[in-house]
Amino acid sequence: MAETATIEVRTEVEEANRRFMEAFERGDAASVAALYAEDAVVLAPGAPMITGRQAIEEFWRGVMASGARRAELVTSRLAGSGDVLHEIGRATIWIRPEGGEEMTQVVKYVVVWERAPGGGLALAVDAWNDEPTG
Repeated sequence: MAETATIEVRTEVEEANRRFMEAFERGDAASVAALYAEDAVVLAPGAPMITGRQAIEEFWRGVMASGARRAELVTSRLAGSGDVLHEIGRATIWIRPEGGEEMTQVVKYVVVWERAPGGGLALAVDAWNDEPTG
């Protein structure tokens, strides 16, 4: 799969991912959800399809309340037209449940970015699953 995204678009995605990681670390579910399109869909493992920015904000708020404290996103591939892109990568999530010890979870993800009416990129589809351990 060729990486067809321009340097400018790659920089735009990297900046959005940086904002995601910073908001996640602050526990700011509203800022995380603001990176998604109004009609975006999250396909989280073991969960029903989550549709719309408000529902996505509630989902991330619940994830954060369960002890997820930090996420690191690493892009492996980025391709598309600049108006519609797909990103494949890995994320490491640090989790410390209340009263528990810190643990990490590694997932692989694919997201679809779409150019929003205002000109910026927004997450349209976000799906992931666990990376096997061992």
